[in-house]
Amino acid sequence: MAKHSINLLQAELQTVKALWTLNRVVALWGTTLVVMLGLIFIVQLQVGHLTTEFATAKSVNSQQKLQLKNLESAISNNRQDTELLAQLNTIKLVIANKQHLHQQLTDPTKTYSAGFSRAMEELAALHDNDISLQKVNIGHGNMTFSGLARTPDAVPNWLSGFESSTFLSGQRFINFSLTENEQKLTEFVVSSAQSKGE
Repeated sequence: MAKHSINLLQAELQTVKALWTLNRVVALWGTTLVVMLGLIFIVQLQVGHLTTEFATAKSVNSQQKLQLKNLESAISNNRQDTELLAQLNTIKLVIANKQHLHQQLTDPTKTYSAGFSRAMEELAALHDNDISLQKVNIGHGNMTFSGLARTPDAVPNWLSGFESSTFLSGQRFINFSLTENEQKLTEFVVSSAQSKGE
């Protein structure tokens, strides 16, 4: 077939299409606007989340400050009270005295725990025909015996029998006097207490 038309417009003569057209600029601005709005939304979410965390941290901080004040107040109130310490020391002293008294009262070697009757029982068991007791004084940890003896050596012999006794053993007699009366009997005084002149 034969050609009926001739193209006189050559490629070099055609105009170059513009890179920045109105449609493209509007589309670019629209895309940029959508991206910016998305970024703003994300940032707002993060800001909201951080604001919530900050408010929570601030609340916790204020609670901890209040708790610290309460603890400091409790510590200042727990300081040792001198009046209570004095009462405590008094109670400790009373308890120590009671324990000492209990120990003294339960010691079988002491007069006030064994009793005067126990001492009399042991003295009766240590009866000696050569000794006649006239006075017995037991108290405050001291003992005094006075009486008559047929012979002067009967008194030491009688005292040596104390070693077999529970209550009287271990006593130290530091005053010992012997005198002869008009009936030719020996009067004696034996005491574990010091005489007033010493």
